[in-house]
Amino acid sequence: MEMVRRVSGVNFPVEETYRRAGDPPALVADSSRLRTLTGWSPRHDDLEFIVKTALEWEEKLATGPFTSA
Repeated sequence: MEMVRRVSGVNFPVEETYRRAGDPPALVADSSRLRTLTGWSPRHDDLEFIVKTALEWEEKLATGPFTSA
């Protein structure tokens, strides 16, 4: 959340509350097994870059023209 705040320049509130029914107690992203088994590596691993491009994409979706197929 801190990176999103920093990149967006918006100091939005974050409300921590109890887990919802069915939510796991913890989420951990670890790609080491995938890397070992497949030799895969991420194209981008810089969190600031990832957040920046995600925010740019969301803005483009919100303001850009849409065409139907």
